[in-house]
Amino acid sequence: NETCALAEGRTDSISLSTRVEYPKSGIRRQAREKICEGIARLCYGTGGNDIETAARQWADSCIAEYRKEGNELMMYLSDNGDSEPVAALSWERSLNGYIAGEHGDIISYIVSTYDFSGGAHGSSAELAFNFNRKSGEIIDEDDIFTEGSAVELSKLLSARLQSAFDEEAYNSLFVKDIEPNGNFIVSDEGMTYIYGQYEIGPYYLGIIKLTLPWEELEGLLK
Repeated sequence: NETCALAEGRTDSISLSTRVEYPKSGIRRQAREKICEGIARLCYGTGGNDIETAARQWADSCIAEYRKEGNELMMYLSDNGDSEPVAALSWERSLNGYIAGEHGDIISYIVSTYDFSGGAHGSSAELAFNFNRKSGEIIDEDDIFTEGSAVELSKLLSARLQSAFDEEAYNSLFVKDIEPNGNFIVSDEGMTYIYGQYEIGPYYLGIIKLTLPWEELEGLLK
């Protein structure tokens, strides 16, 4: 957690926070190292499994971007006779990564972000990734579902979507016949698909999560 001013003597600043979980035991070493490397890359955009170093590089990159864009805006405002702090000059970024579920040999991981760079409101996102516990490799829908299962999955998700909202909220959705989007986690309860802000509905509905119990998925799994 840290706050960095745009320039000396100004109250404009960027507020940064990050907290990332990663395994240190309980998994075979080679797989664990590969998972940690994957977490560093997915969270911070850098290779290697030194997550603390990756976090520092991410923070420095955010600060550099903020100061570049903020100083350009500040110069523009100054040229137009306005030197007072404005909302667009105060940013906030947070990034959190955590293990979100496990089932069989699958470990699910979510990278949750919040970004405010001025404007009416910030934006939030949750991206899910799934690791094979034995190999450390990232797996996707094709590794879990049988070929041609997407049509039936869409039917199940669309039915779950309708039951998740009242009539008013359901009618406000952009898309009602939804498809699997590859953004999912697993747990003992089932598979949970995650749909981002504006992906299938308006901003006020936020991030939408739909869980399909394992019994509903029988016949679709490899």
